[in-house]
Amino acid sequence: MGVLKMAENIKIERDQKIIKVLAAQVRNERLDSNVSNEANEIVHKLSEDMSPQNMHEMGQIMAYTIDETQMKSLDFMTLFADVRNVALGDRPMYRIPTKGIKAFIQATGSTTARTKVTDRQFSLNTFEISSRPAIDVWDIRMNRLNMADLIRQANDQFTLLKLKYIERVIHNGVQVYGSPWYATGVNPGDGIVKATIDTQLKHFKRLGNVVVIGDAVEDFFAITGAPINSSTVQYSGNMIDEKNNNGYVGKYNGASLVKLQNALDDDGVTPILNTDWLYIMVSGISKDQMNLKVLNEGPVYSMTQQTIDDHTLETELTQRFGAGFVVGNKPTMGCYEII
Repeated sequence: MGVLKMAENIKIERDQKIIKVLAAQVRNERLDSNVSNEANEIVHKLSEDMSPQNMHEMGQIMAYTIDETQMKSLDFMTLFADVRNVALGDRPMYRIPTKGIKAFIQATGSTTARTKVTDRQFSLNTFEISSRPAIDVWDIRMNRLNMADLIRQANDQFTLLKLKYIERVIHNGVQVYGSPWYATGVNPGDGIVKATIDTQLKHFKRLGNVVVIGDAVEDFFAITGAPINSSTVQYSGNMIDEKNNNGYVGKYNGASLVKLQNALDDDGVTPILNTDWLYIMVSGISKDQMNLKVLNEGPVYSMTQQTIDDHTLETELTQRFGAGFVVGNKPTMGCYEII
């Protein structure tokens, strides 16, 4: 990555190299040690003089880097959601088709029946996601605290809160529909009932390429085998290797399987996201056809202050976010719940 220039009066901009470097550190990417050290030195230099300007720049570093890492953390959502990133105060209009064009076979010279193409347009409301880390300035000055580690924790919290809200939106939206959009299975042995999930996949594969996302995708391995007789199932050697290497297989019945990264709650035991839901998505369809709508209104903003009593530096990080589940005629995504 080139050399980062040092300056007495440090001014942090969104597109500066330090933001790219810290974002790479947050993602644990390999970097030239000199470049990493220079980025860390800029943070250290700012901490040496907690002037109002330097405190502001520290907050900007955190906000800009979270913005940068959020793009990567939630990039997979563009496969199945209509994601919009807009300026603060903007309210984009989403469009969902309700009736499409039909074609007819008719006698030569006769008048074709008219089909009126209709749609609905709407906007999403947003709410604020916030975090307020308080750090001891001396921890930064004495290199006891790594800025990338701090930003990684904040980014993970932002990401998981967004995913948790989106999960609830999908649950509430899909549960009102029956099969093939929503189905449940009780199978203590395998976790997934093959006949039930196959019925769902058969429907969604007619719409496009299918992706199944969830915490429990490893349960698919038990139903991937080919029955030899009533009591014997044969598994592919490649699939066994893939299961051992990755913990799950990447394909089932024509659908791609994606493991949902699910962190633990504050108790260190309970997963934050639901472990019993599998989300059936169709990739390759137009954004208008996607039921899940996601809105990031503005970037991450920061406000910073120092407390004299205990020398802590407090930074409030805030972003406006919204999500909705909208259906024209029938959903283009579904869920399978293991119960």
